[in-house]
Amino acid sequence: MKTNRLMVGPTVCLWLIGMFASGAAHADDPRPSISVSGTAKILVTPDQAVIQASVTSRFATLEGAVADNQKLVEQVQRYLRDAGIEPKHIQTSQISIQPVWPEKDRQVAAFAPPEELFKENQPIGYEASRSFQITIVDLQKFELTYAGLLKNGVNSVGSVAFTSSELRTHRDAARLQAVRAAREKAAAMAEELGAKLLTVKLIQEATEPRHYMAQNSFNDLSESDGDWAPGQIEISASVHVEFYLQAEVLN
Repeated sequence: MKTNRLMVGPTVCLWLIGMFASGAAHADDPRPSISVSGTAKILVTPDQAVIQASVTSRFATLEGAVADNQKLVEQVQRYLRDAGIEPKHIQTSQISIQPVWPEKDRQVAAFAPPEELFKENQPIGYEASRSFQITIVDLQKFELTYAGLLKNGVNSVGSVAFTSSELRTHRDAARLQAVRAAREKAAAMAEELGAKLLTVKLIQEATEPRHYMAQNSFNDLSESDGDWAPGQIEISASVHVEFYLQAEVLN
């Protein structure tokens, strides 16, 4: 009679041993500790704008849609170049070419034979589209650039979001503030219970620092009265910290 054996390599064995040992050590740690979370939010005045725009062409023929779209794209690129927007601040985010299908009566189509649907389901034209992400690094030029895009080939603006060129610096600042908040919270709680903080047992970032670029964004400049303002953007961070405690003698 043959016996099936489960063969576990040395790497897997070491990993399992390490996992169990780590879990046991954490569970059996007799030292008192306190676990807290800290969050921080800072408001930053943006100095850049990011425009999501697209150029779409619809023609009866595929060749016509592609040719017209290419002409409009070149027109947009010329305008941006003349407006002083550097090529590195213009990114093509999506290119699509697809057929345009006629609208069908769904109730009638549900009872039609598949072969009949295949014969009748022919495109009535084609759509070519290209989307851009344009970064305006000088907000003084934003309003003029936005309006110029709509006059020079762009027929759809998905969104406008304001951001900062110093996001990394602001994220770091928010993270440190979150750590400071966690420490102050833990110290206050420990003092109330007659203890004080010793050393850090664990610290980890609960989530990646977030920044909200679209706090004061809009999709259509015509919605404003011309006196627009970028407002402020919110950058937040959250951390989880555990401290070892030293108990004090209560009177």
